[in-house]
Amino acid sequence: MGDPAVRFMPALSLHSAGRKASFALSTASDVKTISPYTLSSRATAARRAAGFTLAELLLVVVVVAVVASLLLPALARSKGRAQALYCLRNLQQLQQAWMMYADENGGWLPGVIGGSYPGRGRWVSGWLDFSSSPDNTNTLYLTDPGFSQLAEYVPTPGIYRCPSDRSVVRIEGQEHPRIRSVSMNCWMNYVGSAQIGQDEFRVFRKADDILEPPPQKAWVFMDEREDSINDGLFQTNLKRRGVQARIVDFPASYHGRSAGMAFADGHAEIKRWVDQRTTPPMRVRQLLDLDVPSPDNPDVAWLQERSSSARNDVE
Repeated sequence: MGDPAVRFMPALSLHSAGRKASFALSTASDVKTISPYTLSSRATAARRAAGFTLAELLLVVVVVAVVASLLLPALARSKGRAQALYCLRNLQQLQQAWMMYADENGGWLPGVIGGSYPGRGRWVSGWLDFSSSPDNTNTLYLTDPGFSQLAEYVPTPGIYRCPSDRSVVRIEGQEHPRIRSVSMNCWMNYVGSAQIGQDEFRVFRKADDILEPPPQKAWVFMDEREDSINDGLFQTNLKRRGVQARIVDFPASYHGRSAGMAFADGHAEIKRWVDQRTTPPMRVRQLLDLDVPSPDNPDVAWLQERSSSARNDVE
């Protein structure tokens, strides 16, 4: 007897075997293979359709915060540089007006005087503070020849104000920007009667008088701090030096502890102060104590060197 498995196995004809082989091939061709990557992408698509997860949202927030922390300081620095350039442009225009006045008036310089009395014979009028006084907002003190010797040469009152000066006053319940942040070197044709040291140091009356310091070092205009500025005169005490030095008026520090300045030769620059006593903390709408001791302050010495020079015996 043969193998039972072989004995009872039904015989297949070539025809039926061919059909079965054909069925097996067609069935195999209809089957699609699904890879693990396809399953993963479908799952991801399903999650996205359902919305972001908390972890993904937190990641986005963190990335945005990091980018902002990197960009905002750069934007602030760019804005500060733009304001400094605008300030320099204003000062150069004022300096050009000062030089044009001298050219058309026989070399005589515009006058500078302390005090609050408006009138002729001075480069600007008015007294600034944080009260409701109309002097704080009266642009006629800048644009009317009856109050300003530079009025005919300065096209707009906005030139007298540094763009970084944000000081305002409240008048009748509304805030108004003050009109000026610039003061003039008191040694440039001081026409007042009060003693500022003119018995020992030169008051420059005419442009040709400015020899020591030379015009490229002799400063004329400077931005003054909002809590220091009052009249149009910036006083530098030339008698008290070294350990006896004093700060009478405080220069501005709007541009990164720096002030815009214009010089007698027509150029303008940004001067950075190095002593912290020159740039005390700002007190909004509160005036600083002026004429205070500041021994061995290098900023005071720098200003003294560029404000005037000692008189000789024949002057």
